[in-house]
Amino acid sequence: MRAFGTAGVRGVFNVGQTPEQVYGLALASAFTFGKGRYGVGWDGRHSSSLLSRVVASAVVAAGSDILVFGMVPTPVTAFGSRNSTCRLGFSVTASHNPPEYSGVKVFGPRGMELSKEDESRIERVMSVGMRMESGVLGKVTEEQALTSYLESMYSRFTPVNEGLRIAVDCSNGPGALVTPKVLDVEGHRVTALNTQISSRFSARLPEPTSRNLAETAAMVGALNVDFGFAHDGDADRLVMISSAGHILPDSIVSILAMKAIVKRQGVVALSENSSMLVEEEALAMGLKVVRSRIGKTFGDIDKQGAVFASEPSKVVDPSWGIWEDGMYTAVLISDLLARNRELLALLHNEPKWHFRQVNLSIVVDFEKLAEKSQEELSSFKISEVRQLDGLKIIFKDGSWIMFRKSGTEPKTRIYCEALDQVKLEELLGIGQAVLEECRVSVPGQALIRDDIGRS
Repeated sequence: MRAFGTAGVRGVFNVGQTPEQVYGLALASAFTFGKGRYGVGWDGRHSSSLLSRVVASAVVAAGSDILVFGMVPTPVTAFGSRNSTCRLGFSVTASHNPPEYSGVKVFGPRGMELSKEDESRIERVMSVGMRMESGVLGKVTEEQALTSYLESMYSRFTPVNEGLRIAVDCSNGPGALVTPKVLDVEGHRVTALNTQISSRFSARLPEPTSRNLAETAAMVGALNVDFGFAHDGDADRLVMISSAGHILPDSIVSILAMKAIVKRQGVVALSENSSMLVEEEALAMGLKVVRSRIGKTFGDIDKQGAVFASEPSKVVDPSWGIWEDGMYTAVLISDLLARNRELLALLHNEPKWHFRQVNLSIVVDFEKLAEKSQEELSSFKISEVRQLDGLKIIFKDGSWIMFRKSGTEPKTRIYCEALDQVKLEELLGIGQAVLEECRVSVPGQALIRDDIGRS
């Protein structure tokens, strides 16, 4: 049985994920990691409020104490778990998924999401079906993790002399409790959008795609600001929008954060679907690049001693914490740009590489796909085929296409990058045709072209 996906467990509430299942997961987790202190925080979904109590009940039933962090962004739960020396921290969130989804992300004692090995340990305990409740109940205590997180952010950054004009779209999520406030304290002039926390995400859907951010981008273009930020539902992601209202490539976020964070030579961990622009910039900075599975780049911070980790719209700064944090990244980038205003030009440069992501609501036979895709794409001069995370085919000019089953939704994703738009569209067209040919089933047959902050 495989309970965990790319980042925790998710499903449509009361259909693909029930309170009983969440109780079993939390109970097995507390049993596996032993008696001690655990933490729980949740996002603004109605299901999250309920399931956070389910998680707390399971931990207490296992004989351990639970610290209640309240309704907070996911990075605050990771921060609180580390600062309060919890054995585990549970963030009850479905992140960027639509409103009907619920989910749970689990963080280890250092605020890092669980490794595959730790996830497997919990899954083995869940599969055994033994009695895991304790004869002695644990205690429930409220913990002001958000206050501690804000204080740490304030102490980390010195206010700038001349602030930038910044629009921040908080996606009706709890990121509204942090990003606008910290940017304001640091001396920037902030226009905050979609700050009312809503379980329905009334302003827009929480995934920061070009489709969902179209209205936000138009507003940013009309607000006379230097740039805009946009979060997903739990604020671990960050997308940037130019002053002209253009959604910027995710590579811009990664490159700016890398410039702000990396002060010495070392290793940077990039997900398999990260742009070549980020890799090229890292190499130009004298850094070594390793590629990681999507959602697991933080694992290479330990394995490789990495000084920076990133995947599209997500950044990890090991000196701050081993978790993805869109709020911290927003403040970090704003501080960099305010003190180095010449870097604002990067927000208006035409990108060298062109990137697109296509999501298809189909299930695919990946064995057939591996054979068929190489056959159909052989004319583009394949230089390498990798299966680190799904299937990635790299061509001699550096262009590439990648196929991957989503770990959070019933979709198959295509990622593609090329030096020119014509080749990009050609590769995507062939890739989509191959996926259709290798499909196992087609629930809904919907094709969604989502450009998640990319050119």
